[in-house]
Amino acid sequence: MAAASDDNFDWVGAQARCGVTEMFQKLQDGAQADVERRNGAGFGRDDNWRFEFHAGEDGFEVVRIADSSKDGAAVTFEREGPRINIAGDGVDVRITAVVGINPSGDCRYFVGELEFLGWEVRKQALDQLFFEELDE
Repeated sequence: MAAASDDNFDWVGAQARCGVTEMFQKLQDGAQADVERRNGAGFGRDDNWRFEFHAGEDGFEVVRIADSSKDGAAVTFEREGPRINIAGDGVDVRITAVVGINPSGDCRYFVGELEFLGWEVRKQALDQLFFEELDE
């Protein structure tokens, strides 16, 4: 198979193998592992937060369980056609990503004109949920 830098690169085949279903599953698997990591290490924080991962038919969510209901929050990931919509409830998160191949022929997530790896999308979505500093 020709490399992406070769003019005979099979971009059609590469794009066909770069499906939203597979990439959404990678986000889901990664988010579940992120929740396990965050719950497994307190990172020296005294907020007593714990996190739950819930998968559904059309998406999944990560929920922050806090001592105070006002500190609870969630981030929902949903697949809608070719788009992956990520939205926060109690945290300021709103991301719409699509998947496609980059100039190197690698399957990536795109938010606007910017290209991201899976961990980068998850960080954008979950960072505030996991680590925000709340007012006392």
